[in-house]
Amino acid sequence: MNPGPNLLGPPFRGATVRAMRLLPGAAHFQVSELPAYLPGGAGEHLYALVEKENANTDDVAFALARATGRPARDVGYAGRKDRAAIARQWFSVRLGAEADLAKLAAPPGARLAVLEVGRHRNKLRLGHLAGNRFRLALAGAADAAALDALRAELDRLTRCGVENRFGAQRFGEARTNLAVARAWASGDAARAAALCVDPAGAWRPGDPLPDEYRPGLFGRVVGALRRAPAEPERALRAAGPTLAKLLASAAQSAVFNAVLDARRGAGLLHRARPGDVLRRSGGGLFRAGADDAAEASARAAPGRLEVFATGPLPGEDAFAPSTEVLAEEQRWSEPAAVEWAWFEPKSPLASPGARRELVVPFLEPPALELAGDVAWLSFALPPGSYATELLTQCGVAGRG
Repeated sequence: MNPGPNLLGPPFRGATVRAMRLLPGAAHFQVSELPAYLPGGAGEHLYALVEKENANTDDVAFALARATGRPARDVGYAGRKDRAAIARQWFSVRLGAEADLAKLAAPPGARLAVLEVGRHRNKLRLGHLAGNRFRLALAGAADAAALDALRAELDRLTRCGVENRFGAQRFGEARTNLAVARAWASGDAARAAALCVDPAGAWRPGDPLPDEYRPGLFGRVVGALRRAPAEPERALRAAGPTLAKLLASAAQSAVFNAVLDARRGAGLLHRARPGDVLRRSGGGLFRAGADDAAEASARAAPGRLEVFATGPLPGEDAFAPSTEVLAEEQRWSEPAAVEWAWFEPKSPLASPGARRELVVPFLEPPALELAGDVAWLSFALPPGSYATELLTQCGVAGRG
């Protein structure tokens, strides 16, 4: 199978807006987590609101584990945030001591600061958040036509919703996470481990391993290979379930993006058919029937956005559409070059699966604040939605 050209992005809209671009540097991409709840004041878990710059979420989790002397499995967080950003998010550390936070050390080139602390009875887990608030700096605001075009695109997205695509970050730098997932799930553990060592693919089993310390999950694989170079499967599993979940997520995201592209092309982003799996705004999933598909389509229409069509994150227990729609989704996902059987039990990427809305509404409407040639764009999106995808859908250029 050959990955399709639209795996990482939809067709550009708003050509005039291309005169604007996201400014480089972490200071121009700010994100603040909107927590589902705040620490209650008592419990075995230390909560810390951390501001990070030029570090990914796993970097912070490892740094917290080292500072508090707790195993990595005792550190929790609600969602992953961009590396090239100033991001504020909550972490939990089971049996962590507040005094140990003074020993928190940032990775080279990064900055970490603890803003608040508290205690709570439970560990933070993925999904324990209400959304994320973004503040992005866009160059080109002096171009009146581009600014007007951007406002028109934001109005369109406010009415129609933001396509809920997974951004390029989900697949790892140079799409390495996806490449490792494909290799491991298809039975080539040696290839998967080699890509962890060298994402460019030049390293081969038997070559000398790099001497420098490797942080993160791929670094754990490299460390395990140093101890047992001939056991790539064991090296991959030495990184723990977090690596398997990360890789499964990358592969599932590729499937979802391919299905979203296909539904857009068929005019089905805001239309429900019998057998489709839908989600009510603020509610649960349901399968559309022949008697309620028309009503669901009306509620899913731009301007209402009360019901949302969903796409698959394949797995054993995912809420399934009708047999006909399931076969269609599997056919639509072929450009992702991902086998759905990879997520079944006993596979390295075994996953329960889920459904994800194809479009999402703003949690807070977009607002523009002008400062000379810079426009600061602020908005909030539901958990798991990508600000970079919103910019792509508006036609704003990436960082220069």
